Amino acid sequence: MADVTEMTFTGDWRIGVTSRDASWDQRVVITGAAGGVLTLGGNPGAMLDVYGIGQAPWTLRIEHNDGQHGWQASFLRNSSAIVGMRYYWVVESEDDTSPASDRDFNDLVIRLDKLGMLAQPVPPFAVMPGTLQAMPEGVFEATLGRYLMAVRVQNIWTLPWPASARVGLTDRSRAWLAAAGVNVIDAWSVRDMEALGQSVAGGRVLAGSLAPWSQRMIYFKVDVAQAAVRKHIVELQVVSDQGAEELALINKAARAPISVSRTTFDPARSAFVARCDQGVMTASIRKMTVDLRTFKTAVDLARRMWNDGTGTGGGTGGGSGGGGSMGRCNRLALEKAREQLRAFLEGKEVDLCAVWRLVACCCAGGSGQGGGGGGGDGGDWTGGLDPGLGFFAWPTVVDYGVDYTHPFTGQYGPIPFQDPWWKILLIIIAIILSLAAAASGGADLVNRSDDRVIGTLTRSVLNALKTKPASPPPITDPGSVDAAVVTLNGHRGLTPAIFSVLDAAAGEAATTPIVALGGHIDTPGTILTNAQISAIFQNLADHPGDPAAQDAVRMFKSGARSGTSTAVLASVVPIQPRGPEDDGSTIFFLNQLRLVADETGAATSCPGDSGSLWFQKNSLAVIGLNHAGGDGAEAIACRIEDVLAAMAIRFA
Repeated sequence: MADVTEMTFTGDWRIGVTSRDASWDQRVVITGAAGGVLTLGGNPGAMLDVYGIGQAPWTLRIEHNDGQHGWQASFLRNSSAIVGMRYYWVVESEDDTSPASDRDFNDLVIRLDKLGMLAQPVPPFAVMPGTLQAMPEGVFEATLGRYLMAVRVQNIWTLPWPASARVGLTDRSRAWLAAAGVNVIDAWSVRDMEALGQSVAGGRVLAGSLAPWSQRMIYFKVDVAQAAVRKHIVELQVVSDQGAEELALINKAARAPISVSRTTFDPARSAFVARCDQGVMTASIRKMTVDLRTFKTAVDLARRMWNDGTGTGGGTGGGSGGGGSMGRCNRLALEKAREQLRAFLEGKEVDLCAVWRLVACCCAGGSGQGGGGGGGDGGDWTGGLDPGLGFFAWPTVVDYGVDYTHPFTGQYGPIPFQDPWWKILLIIIAIILSLAAAASGGADLVNRSDDRVIGTLTRSVLNALKTKPASPPPITDPGSVDAAVVTLNGHRGLTPAIFSVLDAAAGEAATTPIVALGGHIDTPGTILTNAQISAIFQNLADHPGDPAAQDAVRMFKSGARSGTSTAVLASVVPIQPRGPEDDGSTIFFLNQLRLVADETGAATSCPGDSGSLWFQKNSLAVIGLNHAGGDGAEAIACRIEDVLAAMAIRFA
């Protein structure tokens, strides 16, 4: 068998020089990994972390220099082993490659330890336990208290995980979270595990023999009612019957941030005040559209609950889901709910989910004390909590103002979170129950002063089809659009650039900047038309090896959730489904841009990135408006020419 002079590896590894028995200079050379060509000196104790580019292999060589012929490849001999949860290779080298070699393979000996068993491709996000709906942009709102923390995990071990593999938070991550007021709850009921399709023991989720590079979603229980308003790091670890991942070898990709905000209601201004790590947003609803049928049903039920403590009949509204006979409402429980809601509206710390459970239990005929086993940390978190008071409402005009923790010049978009709609509905229910009369006042925000009110949401377009077309449209046809327009009050000290967006920043999932880390990217506001996009694809098809043609499909965006990330424009999709929508349906978009992850492996689109502009990297021209993706692997965007035409606007 021929002697080996190089080896290939995939993924991330830590290389350490363990011994050397040679008079000639020695070194380790890595090619094809992130960072280009890497070199490690051949001195015992030297160490280098090598990060692969996705699943692409990279090459390792050990070289020697005899002082006469320069650096030459040494012969290699290798072996691998798994001890506990540590997977490693030992590579031995022979620098005498002549027929007279002693072939003792001890001139330079190195060891490669696999860096980590798992990664988080996208940051964890908050899921409301009662409805299993994701919070807007995945933000953990402290006022609402308890959440399921959804985490997407990926096996980066390059081998299948052991059948007994379980995923949990590291002890130090739990300590970090606890110190910041984030309470991780390990008690799980059978119902909750069945609802989420997972098995949990000791706070760890059974993942089993997940195949290399495969992904799955798992869930943890957290209570953020006392959490500090900022980002918090979640670090995961794989444990099996063979042991646990060593902390020193946990991959940096096993860490990801969650964002905690805190929202209260200011009755003096009739406005919500929401705080996050980047500042304070104050918002009030000026107009909303309400479905009359479900609204009347909810009002009727609320009046009967409050006036005589009963709630018989009803349940006919499309949004109530109540139906049937309602039991007698315990006045003590209702009074407790009233006090808690009033405290919330006065800006005090209140667990609104607990209030909601009180009302739900009251409507079901209980005392409001036990909530059917849902009140305790180890009880059922999942399942419906609708007491029959739900109705459909859509805010149509919202005033908001932003005070940044660190002010800046220019418009980089609002701070990255939105107030969850269902909490607004809870406030409306409080008004119906006469529990929050102060909330029914005017909707002026800080006296409507222009220095605090940024603008007004004026119109929106969503023209996707409800049914799938029988045949794909020509690429020259206008594409579907999901977009909105906000009218700004006055100006906000814009830079000369039409669009200024945040560049990559330290602490985000993607830290490779377009211009400068922690800075911003100024763009001229030019666009790529539909015809120009088609020409880009045609040029790449005609000249696949041309670097200029390849660069033309490289794009970037600055998203509220995933930060600044790059991607490759892959195709124009004739018919792109999206769903489920809020009503559970699937809608169909025509002629949409599809972008896929590039060699950086950064998340392409995450929940909360909708509305981000995609730019061509080499020209900084706008190409599309992001509106779908979700799992980080790809993004779907409306072509910008279609957006401008549908909204009857232009960039100037």
